[in-house]
Amino acid sequence: MHGVVNPEPFDFVVIGAGPCGGAAVVELANISPNSKIALVGREPHAPYERPPLSKSTLLAHAAASQPAGMFGGIEGLRSRGITTFIPDSALSISRDQKTVVLASGKSLIYGKLLLATGSSPRRLEVKGADLTGVHYLRTFEDAKNIAAWIKPNSQVVIVGGGFIGLEVAATASQVGCKVTVLEAGSRLLARSLPELLSNRFAEKFEREGVDVRLNASVISLSGTQRVNAVELAGGEKLAADLVIVGIGNFPDTKLAFDSGLLQNDGVLTDASGLTSDPFIYAAGDVARTKQKLLSHPGYTKRLEAWEPALIQGASCARAMLGQPDSQIPTPWIWSDQFDWNLQIAGHGELADAQIIRPGAKNDALTVMQLHQGTLIGLITLNDGANMAVGRRMLQRGMKVDVVLASDSTIRFKDIFID
Repeated sequence: MHGVVNPEPFDFVVIGAGPCGGAAVVELANISPNSKIALVGREPHAPYERPPLSKSTLLAHAAASQPAGMFGGIEGLRSRGITTFIPDSALSISRDQKTVVLASGKSLIYGKLLLATGSSPRRLEVKGADLTGVHYLRTFEDAKNIAAWIKPNSQVVIVGGGFIGLEVAATASQVGCKVTVLEAGSRLLARSLPELLSNRFAEKFEREGVDVRLNASVISLSGTQRVNAVELAGGEKLAADLVIVGIGNFPDTKLAFDSGLLQNDGVLTDASGLTSDPFIYAAGDVARTKQKLLSHPGYTKRLEAWEPALIQGASCARAMLGQPDSQIPTPWIWSDQFDWNLQIAGHGELADAQIIRPGAKNDALTVMQLHQGTLIGLITLNDGANMAVGRRMLQRGMKVDVVLASDSTIRFKDIFID
């Protein structure tokens, strides 16, 4: 770190230049154009689109040299009067002095501070995990490094059967790679899907030529300098030109921890994003936010996805300006894998019952997740129309007619009870 220079004052400082931080500074500038706003980001890019990283960015022949920017890039942010410190990193926060010290030596004084520091991939803790050719997917640079090996007949081993692993597996398979997915648990997408849908995804990937291994524990990676094999607990060795690890993430809470903010697998906040410090907010992957659920008062959750990050960033900005939202939008995520579209909304993990509703097409399905008869979560497979209706019903806390719900001859919107 360089010597700390004279501090520069700002009304608002946002740490983290991902979609959440970007949405926050833009909303701050839109509502309060005369405010002094700073955005700090450690990557060498302004906020950019993340969903393509597991899809088009991995296609070397089609990948751009720069990520798909948001909000008009650096110039778009500066044209709104936002001061950018990109690339730079926040090293420490002094809550007493209301200052942030950056790696460059700059010091920023804040009126209010937003932590949008995101999350980092969990690392594979086995012998050989540090070999060349072992990758994690979080940034544009990660995707570009992986893209060089996504080519026909490459032997790609993916560790982890969650969203990132499966999206990368689908992309690599469609290019002509020989893909194996290793999931240590008993089913794919176990954190997000009921068993029926997990099984459908396993069958779909097998049909598409992906070798899916469940209950498959990796004990070591081997190779001289570059990885060339993955060894499983049973002793089997799989040849590998490329290993991609997607075994979850953890919130980047170091700044919050060092400054004494309350946390529990994420920085704890109220529904508006306010932390245990009255001048500091948190949003996006790093935040464990109180959800406004009448059925579960006090319930907190980390929303680890693209759409919630954008919404939370803008919502926190309004709260920082003294205009907190009266309602929190229902969390919603999606994932495209091969020709399938999966969408998940709400808080299905709190359900005490579920109803499965077949779709018009053979591979379409809707899962309604209920708590005491009220819709609390919804999953659709290749049925976006039901999701559009269901998100409105989730927001309104509608009850479901359980007799009609599984009958696909009845319009989806007609199964809800006022």
